Amino acid sequence: MFLITPQGNVLRAELVDRQTAAQTREFLEALADAALTHQATRVLINVRTSRPIFKIEEYGASTYLKEIAARPTLKVALVSGHADVRSAHEYVELLARQQGANLRSFASEAAALAWLADQSQEKR
Repeated sequence: MFLITPQGNVLRAELVDRQTAAQTREFLEALADAALTHQATRVLINVRTSRPIFKIEEYGASTYLKEIAARPTLKVALVSGHADVRSAHEYVELLARQQGANLRSFASEAAALAWLADQSQEKR
């Protein structure tokens, strides 16, 4: 189950109880559509009680990472308090950096929001 809502200048996405790559694909497609619709430059993805997925190509992550990289003003924060999901997020962050995408993983929403608000390290 997921919920995507604009909150101020941040597009907030909540993903709960994700178990499969298909559910992840559905979520990412909806999130990409919402980001375009709302012309989002800040995206917060909070993943709760979900199974970590390390085989990211099962849901076409490289396509989304390339889209993020193509928009240098776009910042995406992945948040999870669960260690196993956070490990998967750190792997996605590594791949994102290799693509030149501005995506980071965080253990807390407060840290993620602070990073999203920080304009001192904007990619131009």
